[in-house]
This record gives sequence, C-alpha cells and structure tokens, in this order.
Amino acid sequence: MKSIVSALGASATLLLAAPLAQGQEAQPTAHSTAQDDGGVEEIVVTAQKRSENLQSVPLSIQALSAQTLQRAAVTTIDSVPSLAPGFTLANVGSGFVSYSYIRGAGTNVVDAGADPSVAYFVDEVYLAGTAGLAFDFLDLERIEVLKGPQGTLFGRNAAAGAINIITARPEDHFDAYAQVDAGDYAAFSARAGVTGPLTEAGDWRYRLSLGHREHGPYVNNLTPGGRDPGALNTYTGRGQLQYVGNDLMALLTLDYFNSDNGMTPQFVSTASAVGEITPTYVFTPGQNFDHRYWDVNGFERQNMGAATGRVEWSLPFGTLTSITAYRDNRFHRLQDQDGTEADGYVLETREHDKTFSQELRLSGDTGSLNWITGLYYYHNDTERGDVVAVGNDFVLAPYRGVTARYHNDITTESYAAFGQATYHFTDAFSTTVGARYTSEQKTSDQDTIPLTLVPYTLHLDPSWTSFDPAITFTYQATPDVMAYFSARQGFKSGGFQSLPNSPVIASIVYDPERVHSYELGLKSRWLDEHLQVNLALFRAEMNDQQILTLPSAAFTFINNAGKTVTNGLDLSVTAQITPQFRVDWNSTLQRARFEEYACSTCTPAYNYNGNQQIRSPDFQTSLVAEYTQPIGQLGDVRLRGEYFYQSEEFFDPANQKTRGYYQPAYGLVNARISYLPPGGQWELSLYGKNLTNEEYFRNIVPIAGVTGVGAPGDPLTVGVALNWRM
Repeated sequence: MKSIVSALGASATLLLAAPLAQGQEAQPTAHSTAQDDGGVEEIVVTAQKRSENLQSVPLSIQALSAQTLQRAAVTTIDSVPSLAPGFTLANVGSGFVSYSYIRGAGTNVVDAGADPSVAYFVDEVYLAGTAGLAFDFLDLERIEVLKGPQGTLFGRNAAAGAINIITARPEDHFDAYAQVDAGDYAAFSARAGVTGPLTEAGDWRYRLSLGHREHGPYVNNLTPGGRDPGALNTYTGRGQLQYVGNDLMALLTLDYFNSDNGMTPQFVSTASAVGEITPTYVFTPGQNFDHRYWDVNGFERQNMGAATGRVEWSLPFGTLTSITAYRDNRFHRLQDQDGTEADGYVLETREHDKTFSQELRLSGDTGSLNWITGLYYYHNDTERGDVVAVGNDFVLAPYRGVTARYHNDITTESYAAFGQATYHFTDAFSTTVGARYTSEQKTSDQDTIPLTLVPYTLHLDPSWTSFDPAITFTYQATPDVMAYFSARQGFKSGGFQSLPNSPVIASIVYDPERVHSYELGLKSRWLDEHLQVNLALFRAEMNDQQILTLPSAAFTFINNAGKTVTNGLDLSVTAQITPQFRVDWNSTLQRARFEEYACSTCTPAYNYNGNQQIRSPDFQTSLVAEYTQPIGQLGDVRLRGEYFYQSEEFFDPANQKTRGYYQPAYGLVNARISYLPPGGQWELSLYGKNLTNEEYFRNIVPIAGVTGVGAPGDPLTVGVALNWRM
C-alpha cells in the first residue's frame, strides 16, 4: 500500500507543477454543461429513467462522457474499467467470454445457460448472455457504470450493477464527423457519421454511423505454418430515423456488427519459458509472454443485427414510454483450448441468440411526488453446440481420440412489474421507495454425447420468482452538498451446467443469486464548483453466488457459494484547477470475502471461508490529468495522462499464489498529445497505451488446482488519430 500512496503522491505533485496559464474553456458536449467560470461541468444522466444532474442522483455512478471516451480512445467496453475502478471486466478474445464484477458481486459462469451478474444495456435494451459484449462503440453520448443492485428500474439480472450505454440521437440540424486512427501492429480504424433534418420543420430526422476496426496479432505463433492468433477485423453500422412532434417522439434504430477475428491467444500461464515439465505437458524452449506455440489455427466470428423502436407520448398526467427490441446474434469460434503446441484438445462452438423484449412504463410528477411504474417482458431463444475434439497428448489417457458433442436449446421467458416513487417532504429531504416483482422460467433441451461416449437427452424447466425492494433517503444539505442512504436488493436467475460429462451432473440446476446492498454516500462541490468530491461507503451481501470450477481437464461443475460479503469505499474527485488544467481521481477500496463457501463431504473437500472473492481486487485506482496549452494564433496543444493500478487478483476461490495462477498487482500508463487548430473543426493526436509494456493476464482459467490457462493483456501500442467535425 505504501508504494501505491507514493505513486499517487508523485503523480499528483507532477500534475500540480504543470503550468497554470490562461486559455480557452473546454467546449461543452451534448450531455454536459460547462461552467462559465471554468468549474467542473455538469453531467446529465438517466440512471433513474429520467434526465437528472449526476450530482443529484443518490447512486454511486461513474459517468463517462463522449468527450472522455474519445480522448481516452475507448472503442469497446473492455477499456471502461480502467476509468471506472470497482468494475472489473475480462473480455477474452473478441468477447465470446466476458466476466464482469462490481463490488465483489459477479459470476465466472459464461455458458449458454447463464447470465452475467452485471447487466448490460444499450439505450435501455438488455443484452442477453455473455457472448459478443465486445462490439465496437459508435456515436456514444455517454456510458454510465451503476454500482450495486439496480433491480427496480433496470431489472433483469442487474444484481451486481448495470452498464448503461447511451447512444447519440438524431439532431434537428446538419452535422457530420469522421475519425481515422492508425498505429503499430497494423492497427487501423475509421468512423464516420452524419445527422440532420429530413423535413424543413425538423420534425423528421436521421442519423447514420459507420465504423471499421482492425489490427494484427499481438503475439506470435512459433509453430511452422501456424497462424498468429488474436487478429481483429470488425465492421459496425447504425441507422436511426426519428419523429419529434409536440407530444410524441418516435425513434427507430437499426444496428449491425460483424467481426472475423483470430483465435484467443490463451496459453498455459503456469509453464515457464524454458521447457519446464508440468503435470500436463512438456514445453518447447524459446517461448515467452508473446511468443508461444499453438497447434490450431482457430478463429472467432460474430454477426449481430438489432432493431429497436422507442415511443415517448406526453399525456396530461405523465409520459408513456414504450421500448420494443429484437436482437439476433450469431457466434462461431474454433479454439486451441489447451493453449499449447501439444495435441491436447480443440473446442468448436456455435451459438445463436434471438432476443425479444418489450417495456412499457408511465412516469410523471404530481406535486411533491415523482413516480414511475411499468411492465417488462423478455423472451430469449439460444441454440448452442459445442464440439470437443481430444487429441493424443491429452492428460487423461482414456479420453484420447474421443470427440464429444454438446447441443443445448435454451428458452427464457421473463415477466416483471416495477414501480418507484420519490416524495419530497421538504426542499431538502426526500425518500424514494421502489420494488420489482419478477417471474422467470428457463427451459433446457440437451442432446449430448459426452467424453464418456454414453449419449443422453435431458429436459429441464426450472422457474423462479423474486420480489426486490429498495429504499433511499436523500438530504440536500446545501445546493452543492447532498447525502443519501440506500438499501437495495438484486436478483439473478439460476441456470444449467456447462459441458456436463453425465446426465446426473447435467440435471443439477444451480440456484439464483441474490444481493443485499447498503450504501451511505455524499455528493459535493466546493471552491466555487471547481472541486467535486463524491464518496460512498457500501456493504454488499451476495447469497448463492454462481461459480464454475474445473476439478479436472475434462470436467466442469457449477455450484453456489453460500455467502460472499463485500465492504468498501468508492471515492471520486474532480478538480478543475484552471480552465486549462483538470484532474480526475477515482478509486475503490474493498474487502470482498467468501463468508460461507465450504463442503466437508465433497470430493475433494474444500473450505474457502475467509478467502478473497475471485476477480475482485482489494484496491483499484485511476488518475487522469489533462492540460491545454494555448500556442497563440496556432491554436492549442492538449496533454493527457492516465494511470490505472489494481492490487492482486485471484481467479480461483482457493486463492493459490502459484505463478500464472493468479494476477499480481500491476499498473498501466497511457498518454495522449493533441493539436487543436483555431476553429476547433479537427484534432490531430499522438497516443500510447501501456507505455511501460506491462505484462499481465486479463484472464486466467484455473484447472484442477494445478494448471492455469491465461489470456494476456494488450502490450505497448502507439498510434496517431485524426478527428474532424463540421
């Protein structure tokens, strides 16, 4: 911890020593309002389904504006955690596997029968499952990271929190932009968009956005004739048509995403680079972190299309909102699952998700009462097929040469009713009460030939219900200081086993997760609104957390941990020191521990009580500084520096500290220098990410308590970007 404090102190000293010259104020974005005197801008969020100032919302929220996302070069969701401590995400490969945790609540179960504990929404539409969360961002207005259960208004499976992604809407005036980015590893990306009115009155509007992104592999396959894994090639498009009348708004959005990427470059992280003999394989000498051997030329391909219709109708007593959405997502991958040059085993997966959802809600203000109520329906069909081809070098001799086939058709049907009301007893004191009732049923039809070659079919149809209340007390002490206390409950449905090896295991349905959360928070502004300090003390109690384990190289099992408790602190500080110099510091200090996770009658027996929760570091911090230096009539030069640090992270509940079985503490440094000519229509930037070339694993899969298979984080990359806007 001493080294952490020293690093932060040194960084702060350097930042405060920067020149404090006068210059132009940053231009406000579409979602924020800059202060006239150069104070901290006001950010508008929709975390409670209405537009509100971030500082007046009694929730712990990390809001990332479009301007922040652009300057930090955030193009996919896996870059967000470095700007939002307390939120951990491991997108493995191109996003077929995504592990998300907030405040010690999350799940490492990523099969077709599971859902993430952190719910993802795009324009208030829930994204099903974990496959394909790494789609490219286009024309975003902001991203909101909502910490803690969001069961009342966001609902489905937001037990740990919610990631609320909001895209920009069509404008009533013509506007256009283009962005081009090029860098090492053959990196290239291009984005462009245009918006404007279709009629002279401006009541009909459009918006069209297109994007392409590619880069070469970050690692080398040393196998002769082998393809380097990890290359990226994606295309993204969005079209919007909007009608805005006096009392009616209607918006149709069509989304498309296509990717043809290389295989995930995962390898056995517990093996040395010089031919160390492990219990599984013997490795060829000459390997290191980015030079490995693979014997499979795999791939990851995704094709997604979505349509969303939104209608807002202003009535005399409130606003009626309807959100109808359909999403079709296909994913196909071929993976060297053992991650070595050995003929271990290969996994091929095909998944097809079809999702339909409908939300109807009515909201309004009645005197001192703000209220919202609604109904929600969700239907998902997932068809998934897995083929496991076992080679002659597989560690378990009886399975060598065997091909197993798993086929599962899963249907999910969910209904919910919800409501929330805020009553203002005085101008300073208010209370918010909310609740959601959910009824959900899942059906699984399995047709499987496991590694034992004893085929079976199985039909399962479990159902669950949950009533999730929430209450919040808010006190606005002054116009710039607000305190709150909340107690909330979250729910996430149960599911089915992943790649089960027998009908007995396949028939075990794991239970839902339930989270009880308590939060005491303060939101404040000081020094004539030049300093913003927000903090939240929290406690989260997670019951029946769903955890996947690999007792052997050929066997997976999902069970429920009894209870996990997290106590912690979120701290967010923004200082607009001058109109040209700004510092953002965000940190999460938490203690997430298994309180009840033991079994003395199991084979083998285990007792993880007191151990650190998986994928939940005790400390994460992000420090960002921006300084703009005017250069006379030539315009401005803007300097941006980012530092992210996290303490050690475990991937197994046993908390083994074997090298390559866990991730030690590490830090990442990013920097960007930009030239802005007079007029501000374009911007030229030079940037670098992971400037210290830190070697770390974004994910490790522990196997049998002995071997770890890890996916490395991105290395040092540099590039140049050109942004233009009318």
